[in-house]
Amino acid sequence: MTRSTERPAVTTSPTTGLDEAGALRHQLADQLAGAGHIRTRAVDKALRTVPRHAFAPEVPPQKAYANDTVATCPGDDGRITSSISAPWPQADMPEAARLQPGHRVLEIGSGGYNAALIAELVGPTGGVTTLDIAQAVTDRATRYLAQTGYDRVRVVSADAEHLPVGIVPDGGFDAILVTVDTWDLAPRAFARLDAIERARRGEGPACLITHT
Repeated sequence: MTRSTERPAVTTSPTTGLDEAGALRHQLADQLAGAGHIRTRAVDKALRTVPRHAFAPEVPPQKAYANDTVATCPGDDGRITSSISAPWPQADMPEAARLQPGHRVLEIGSGGYNAALIAELVGPTGGVTTLDIAQAVTDRATRYLAQTGYDRVRVVSADAEHLPVGIVPDGGFDAILVTVDTWDLAPRAFARLDAIERARRGEGPACLITHT
């Protein structure tokens, strides 16, 4: 597959008629494009389409659209156990994976927003499965994906080291995006995934992209 070198023709987007969240969304996309994180029109469109603030209702839109992480799930001891990643890796990762319409993608580490971005990129002919070990995280992702119209995303509560039977589609995934710490994830967990095996053998476009 030839890597795209297309850069989106992005200038400061007109925000006339947009609500506050929409204007902030376009400003964020402009910022990411200017910094080189957005490199294709498809990723640019996805970042301008998916309402990031809808996946982070605990914070004001200005914070949701800042180029920073958003804490979402505090634990019983007050420590943050889950967050929405900063926007810049959420642009970098699909660019690196070269996601295309029709691709089947597994996201390890759920939150909802990134899965919605992936769904925009692979379209109705593709498929997105987002997985997280924490039930509270997947419940949240399921709720906000449905509220924003991305209920075709498959949300799974499971340990990535012990994937449920049937989660891997025939032929494997075209890409796997990992957005959680993987220091304690055994290599055999990834070896089980057809996408990784296909990538290792050079038999397909499958790739593993991590950001932790």
